[in-house]
Amino acid sequence: MIKRFVVLVIACLLMVEVYSQESGTQEGVSFDPTFWAHELRLDAEQRNKIEAINAEFYEHLKARPSLAQLHAYLEERQELILGTFHPRQKRKWEKIVSSL
Repeated sequence: MIKRFVVLVIACLLMVEVYSQESGTQEGVSFDPTFWAHELRLDAEQRNKIEAINAEFYEHLKARPSLAQLHAYLEERQELILGTFHPRQKRKWEKIVSSL
């Protein structure tokens, strides 16, 4: 299950990279916070919610969305994931993302 999830995350990141190259602009990539679950101190319920959000996002990707749809899906995914965080986790997430 974990292997499959990691493969899906990598495929997602590759698709985002391809889309950004096609558009000619380099925009920020929405990273998957489960890679930093330990640092964020995510509990099991939060990890499950994030995995469900990601699974829904990957289903959208199977339909080969347009660039505009992809950006909308990424934005929606990011908002839903941020909604699972506690205030301290949000601050920690901002630090992690800014260091990348």
